[in-house]
Amino acid sequence: QEDGDDDPCPPWQNPLHHNNPDYAKVLAEDFAPGEEMPIAPLPPFRTEGSDVLAPPHIHELADEIVRLNMLEVKELVDRIGDHFGFEDDDGDFMGSGGEDGAGGVAEEVVEEEKTAFDVKLTGFDAKSKIKVIKEVRGVTSLGLKEAKDLVEGAPTVVKKDMKKEDAEELKTKLEAVGATIEIV
Repeated sequence: QEDGDDDPCPPWQNPLHHNNPDYAKVLAEDFAPGEEMPIAPLPPFRTEGSDVLAPPHIHELADEIVRLNMLEVKELVDRIGDHFGFEDDDGDFMGSGGEDGAGGVAEEVVEEEKTAFDVKLTGFDAKSKIKVIKEVRGVTSLGLKEAKDLVEGAPTVVKKDMKKEDAEELKTKLEAVGATIEIV
């Protein structure tokens, strides 16, 4: 900083970012042949207590960021991303190196919606055991002994691979006679 200069930018930082009209030319190509190029001072090589070259307020900010918990770090990253327009693509930011042959494009995982459901008898009211056996017998076409063994063997699957609507209807029927039903 020169005497009388109100610019807080140290002379070794890029002067173009600090609106200084005296430094409109930066690269050697910007100067005409024979035109004198001013020498910019080098930055300090080391500051006290740090190997990182930065103004003190940046060191204070870095120390504060290091002490943040993970939720605060996530919020900070989200806010910075929003400010600069970063998109959260969850991609491989280090590059895939051709491992998957897709040029680093992540494959989308499509979760299929379940279409076949099982109706599971998890229990029944002891007083309504006979009613539950009769109802199970009616919906499964099992004989009396098989239906009785199925009900007494609870928890067990009464019917497999049913449509959602049919499974809900069967659940309602069986619960009406005292069974405890689960759709899986």
